Amino acid sequence: MKYAFVFGTNVYLSDTRTVSYANTETRIEFLKVLSSYHHRDSKDDHTLAIDATISSSNDEGIRIENNRLQANSNLTLEALPYRVRVFHTGHAEPILDVYQLPEDQYDALDSHITNEIEVLQPEAVFTIKGDFKVDGHRILIDNEKLFVDGDSYATGKTNAHQGVMLTPYGVLS
Repeated sequence: MKYAFVFGTNVYLSDTRTVSYANTETRIEFLKVLSSYHHRDSKDDHTLAIDATISSSNDEGIRIENNRLQANSNLTLEALPYRVRVFHTGHAEPILDVYQLPEDQYDALDSHITNEIEVLQPEAVFTIKGDFKVDGHRILIDNEKLFVDGDSYATGKTNAHQGVMLTPYGVLS
């Protein structure tokens, strides 16, 4: 089963639902999709659920377990059936935004991403955006690019067989 993770204009296709930061010494899993959204007519819907361990850009620790923010009064977590976002209370821009795209929105993605989705037909497509740190390493993701420690990546496609791994040198497959 494949999953697609979209960071800006980059798409990473993975057999697992994890995103990690790695360098030569360590690998830190900082995001895990526990379940994806599925609408079911006769039963309760399955909702998007995540675990995450990150820091804000000002080094404030953030831990999410099954869509529940763990002990941090300066933050707000918004969990919808298909989206999970974390904000500094009172701010409009999320620190982390995990969104499961519905199929009718795939065509809004760049053509190289929609081509990969059409060919591989992943079970779910997740867009990840935000401005946060993992073990002191800054990760910034906007609509166009992925920045890892200031290096930018765009319009890439990677098969991430062991989960998505962001590194100081780009994304490893």
